[in-house]
Parts: sequence; C-alpha cells; structure tokens
Amino acid sequence: MNINSENDNSVGLDATEIDLKEAIADDSDRVLIKRILELLSDEKAEEIVFIDAKNRSSLADYLLVCQGRSQLHCRSIAQNVEFHLKHEGEISLGLEGEREGNWVLLDYGNIILHVFHPEIRKYYKLEELYSKRPGEEYADNSDPSKYRY
Repeated sequence: MNINSENDNSVGLDATEIDLKEAIADDSDRVLIKRILELLSDEKAEEIVFIDAKNRSSLADYLLVCQGRSQLHCRSIAQNVEFHLKHEGEISLGLEGEREGNWVLLDYGNIILHVFHPEIRKYYKLEELYSKRPGEEYADNSDPSKYRY
C-alpha cells in the first residue's frame, strides 16, 4: 500500500487503495460512497478527498470533496451524480449552489458531497477544518483521516 501523507494530520491514499470496508462501518453508507466515487471518476472530477467526520461534525458522518475545472464542469459533476443516484433510488435531501457552480453541495444525509471550483476550494480550505489542530489528540476511533481517491 502506498501511503502519501499530505502532512502529519492526514493520510492520503491512491484511488485504487481506499479500503472502504475498513473506513466505513455501515454497509449502506459504504455502498453509496463507493457509487458516488465511481460517478465522480466517470465525470472526471479532480482532487477527490474522503473525510471521515463522524466525531467532528453533527452535519454528516462522511464528506466527499472534489473539484471541477470550471463552473460548468462543477455543475455537470453535481447534476450527473444527482441524476444517476436518483434513478438508482437515492434521493438527495438538498442541492445547493448548482446555479452558480462555484461550490455545489449535495446532501445525502450521512454523506455530503462538495463540488468546488478550484479557486473557491483554495479560498475556503474545507479539508483543513477537519484536520487536527496543533497539539490536539484524538482517540483511535475519532481520527478525521482523509483519503485521496
């Protein structure tokens, strides 16, 4: 297994090396995340990051963050993910930012997908909100590890 650390606070894994079975306990969440990752790959989404936020956020257990090359690409990624999942019986609880295409959010309950324009992603640095703060200790099961897809 190739592990490429971005910094001391996160673990980056190659797209083929994410162990979703180990990272996600719930079968239905695991299946949905795997399907979303497949759709993101099909749509040529870039810089895909999986964040386990169970013990860091009350909004969702898992976050998927990715980016498109342009506003149009971001909208297209989000629309295609929503379209395919809807036809497979997974209805999103909410869709925000689709019109602008700078930051599109799809809410699937325990799972939230963020599709960013690269400049907006750099500005908000969402991944950093879920990384360890200097000197902060986590219990073994609460590490907000990030996996590169």
